[in-house]
Amino acid sequence: MIRNLLSTAAPVRLRQVLCALALAAAVGGVHAADIHITAEFKPSTLDPNKREFVNTTPWSGVCVGTHQQACINNNWWSIDTKIRGTKDGIRETNYGPNGFYIGMPPARTVNVTSDDGKHSFDLGFNIIGAAMRLVDEDRDGPREPASVGNPNNCNLGLKNTNALNRTVMRMFLRRDGGEGVVACALHWLNTNNYLMTEFDFTYKLTTPAPLGMPSGVYRGVTAFRVGGTDEGADFDLGNGVTLDDNVVNIHFELDVHHPFELELPPGSDRAVLAPRGGWTQWSDHGIVPKMLERELPFTVSSSGQFSVSLQCQYPLPDGRCAIRNMTEAAEDAPLDIALSLPGFRVAATGADAVGLPLTTTMAPPVFTTDVLVIRRPSQLHFAVKGDAVKEMLDHPGSHYRGDVTVIFDADP
Repeated sequence: MIRNLLSTAAPVRLRQVLCALALAAAVGGVHAADIHITAEFKPSTLDPNKREFVNTTPWSGVCVGTHQQACINNNWWSIDTKIRGTKDGIRETNYGPNGFYIGMPPARTVNVTSDDGKHSFDLGFNIIGAAMRLVDEDRDGPREPASVGNPNNCNLGLKNTNALNRTVMRMFLRRDGGEGVVACALHWLNTNNYLMTEFDFTYKLTTPAPLGMPSGVYRGVTAFRVGGTDEGADFDLGNGVTLDDNVVNIHFELDVHHPFELELPPGSDRAVLAPRGGWTQWSDHGIVPKMLERELPFTVSSSGQFSVSLQCQYPLPDGRCAIRNMTEAAEDAPLDIALSLPGFRVAATGADAVGLPLTTTMAPPVFTTDVLVIRRPSQLHFAVKGDAVKEMLDHPGSHYRGDVTVIFDADP
């Protein structure tokens, strides 16, 4: 008799981000503003083909209120950093830095590392747009919008004006997808002093395939300088700007939740070996079976990586487990154990996980998949083969047994 215990580690965690709109601002001092962007990847059995991170950053900033539905429709997200500043606008119709002007930086790569320090991945971070909200500081300017026309190099994503408060808000969406350096501006019709009550940017985050990221929390940070045209900042807000801060730190937290579930049918703690087709050929005709075997079924659900290892009550030097004669002195019988996980593959080689031998001396194989696998029928095959069967039959009436533990680790 063989007892097989299938053990599981606690489910692990996994996460990613798509598009979002982050409100940020800074120039002029040595202070820094901090923005926190969070997202998670958590596969669902209701949508097994979903392979993207979901933005979990709380709503704030320009997308809250009037523009929220437009932001939802376009997959934009806003974050208000509470940074404030001023802009001295000068009447010009040349799309110059004296008016409503925002220069945006090129794409960059951000490295995120798991909290345990074992895994790192690169994210692509593209600034795809930016926005400002300006308010007439002295309330002595005209009530009408202070900008006209379409911007150069960009499209207007969101816009509104409050004549009573003498407020103008515009969002530029760049046409290059955030690849290079680009400056967007409007014709500016009034010379006046303005409060800059918001500075926003929209971004696109390109992550690795989340199914290839082990479960856990991944963190990273990147910084942008924000300032005037003469400061060489990443975000150029033109001339005449004074801001509370001149650096924006963007903190990323990606949480990855990989589900892992092992379901065992009743009786899986015991495997009785027998010839295929029964003992009739041996009992009636004396024909020695080629093997004594038993297959134990189970199901696996997972979207991430997991490893499988083996422990034996009676280990053999070649890494196999053995079963031992409990009745009389006899040689231990070697036990061949093979694992089949349809729908999974060996991460190191890409080979299908079918009929894979398990031993105590091998490095525990790590298995992976490209989709969320739900309750996939799998098998453990146990067998005593060849001459070892004949040796066992030389001890009729004996009782062979041994304990085997197969360990499924969801955090390899």
